Amino acid sequence: MSVTKQQKCLWMLLLFFLCLPLWAQERFVGLVDIKDVDPSIQVELMYASEDNFVGENMYGDISQAYMLPHFAQKLKRAQTRLKSDWGEEYSLLICDAARPLSVQRRMYNAVKGTPNQIYVASPNNGGGRHNYGAAVDVTIVNTATGERVDMGSEVDHFGIRSHTDNEKGLLQKGLISKEAYNNRRYLTNLLNSEGLRNIRREWWHFEERMSIKEVRTKYRLIE
Repeated sequence: MSVTKQQKCLWMLLLFFLCLPLWAQERFVGLVDIKDVDPSIQVELMYASEDNFVGENMYGDISQAYMLPHFAQKLKRAQTRLKSDWGEEYSLLICDAARPLSVQRRMYNAVKGTPNQIYVASPNNGGGRHNYGAAVDVTIVNTATGERVDMGSEVDHFGIRSHTDNEKGLLQKGLISKEAYNNRRYLTNLLNSEGLRNIRREWWHFEERMSIKEVRTKYRLIE
């Protein structure tokens, strides 16, 4: 039986999609999918869609939130406490986790030379914590309604309302609501209790309590 050119193309496409998960596993070797650790944690990766500051899907078909195994355990414990405090309908929502350095370069190039450059880690000298699976961008969602709780700004917002170094000042100026202030304080305290820390310009970003030099020495860079 002869095989047509169209049939050959279809077989090549099929092989490509079958190999894609293996490619992802190789790229994220040593990391875990948070859904394999706690299936109740919600995942909606902003860079796996066009709904982000770049306006492009930079992850392709990769929609899993990968991270270091012990990091995932911390989020699992935080999820258990959140549900105990707020109710079973609430969940952590992971908006980004392990990020390839190639994506970091695209993100940085999109803001390089603009005022927004301060919000994106440079890919030079080994990249940032996301590039090692040692950071997550996270908020809280009501799974019954699908609505994210009020945090004063959207995840990935570039501006003063995202900053965490003077949240009382933001509240006093009316830039965030009392509800948003309380929700942010809860999320920060929740993840702080698991040994993670927040950063000054992004209420949603939490990372390991170690220097970037130590991260680069201890963990594997995701190319």
